[in-house]
This record gives sequence, C-alpha cells and structure tokens, in this order.
Amino acid sequence: MPHDSTPRGYDWSRLQPVVGELAKVSIPFEIRPNPRIGKPFFRTGALSRISLGLAAGVVALGAALQLGLIHGGLKSLSPRAAGYALGFVIIVVLWLLRQAYFQEAILRVDSTALTYRILPGIARRIPRATIAGVVLRRVDTSTSFAPGQESKRLFLIDNNGRCLFRMNAEHFDNLDAYHLAAALAVPIDADWDFAVSRPSLGAEIPGAVLWPERHVTALAMIGTLAVIAIGSIVVTLMQGPAR
Repeated sequence: MPHDSTPRGYDWSRLQPVVGELAKVSIPFEIRPNPRIGKPFFRTGALSRISLGLAAGVVALGAALQLGLIHGGLKSLSPRAAGYALGFVIIVVLWLLRQAYFQEAILRVDSTALTYRILPGIARRIPRATIAGVVLRRVDTSTSFAPGQESKRLFLIDNNGRCLFRMNAEHFDNLDAYHLAAALAVPIDADWDFAVSRPSLGAEIPGAVLWPERHVTALAMIGTLAVIAIGSIVVTLMQGPAR
C-alpha cells in the first residue's frame, strides 16, 4: 500500500549528510546500472551474457529470414501469424535496447557537472552548482492494467526543492545512491522503504511527476488502440487487395 500523506513542499530536515566509509569517493566518479538488481527482462541467465555483437548477428539473421518470409509468401500469411512475427521482432528489439543500456549507460560526476548517459548520443548534463540534494523514493506505479506495481526513483533537487533531474533507479542500490551524493558533495534523503503515490510525490517535489504519468490508463488505452490500428493497416497493405 502506498504512503498517501501529502506533504506541502519538500521537508528539508529529511536530508542527511553522507559520512564515514560511504563518503570516500574519488572524482571523477562513475557508476553503472547493475542488471542483477531489479526486475529481469528474461529469466534466462545465459541470454543475459550474450555480447551485443553476437545478439546483433542473431537479429540480423532473423530479420533476413523474416524478409524472406515476407517476399516469399506474405500474401498467404494470415494476419495472426504476421502479428506474432511482428510481436517477436518488437520483443527482440526491446531486449537489445536493454542490453545496450547495460553496456553503455553511466552516471558520471566530475568537478563541474553530473552527466547521465543512457545510450551513445543520448545524455543529460546537470551543473553541480544547481544540485542541492539527492532524494530516493519508491513510487506506486499501479494502473488498472497492472495493479500493485512499484518503481524505485532517484531525484536531484535544487535549492527551491524542485526536481532538477529524475531517473528510474531499478538497477541501482542504496550504496550507489550514497556514493553519488558523496561525489556531488550534497546530502541525501534515502527512502525506498515505503511506496508513495504519484499525487503525494508531485506535491512534495514539484516536477517529479510528468504529465504522462498522471494519465497512464488513458494513454495505455490510446496506445493499445493505435498499435492495433497501425498493425491492421500494415498487414492489409502488405497482403495486397483481396481477390
């Protein structure tokens, strides 16, 4: 059950300095997401250790076979079979993106800024002078489609208690967060013990909850209908006019 108390702005007394062994970090400081922490995409073990190069080769072979199937007999392919094939390709692409994230993602703190790179060419840079604290929250992300869901989040707040930066922290642990705060030389509010609701989090830290998160159910329904419609149109176009 989420903790539903609705604070009026951020409570600065929650921030505590990082001390002792946890404060012993060097600059530049770097941490990476750990695939062994958080929810797995596949519980396969061996698959998670396949290199990106080999995985890319497997996908390339699969794509070639798929194209051969399309050019060879798509007009006789049932919409259900085409849908299954498309779904398989989407799952493989998502798995590859996940593997690429674990290979390339990094949080780096230098003397002037924090940089969070998700993939090559996709990065966010925050000047250190604007960061007042590190805040951890476990957020209730339940929807009518997926009840009981929670997500670990890490936030950086400014001197006004507003969210400067937010990220999903499913693949980071408390030790990582403490070391990050020490590298930034700011205090930390480490609270992953109880889930908070989105309205409560948004009231506590302005900017921590984005517009799509406040309308998850509606967006999920619209997205599902859009995928079904687009998939039907693509299959119909590829199969050609009925005879």
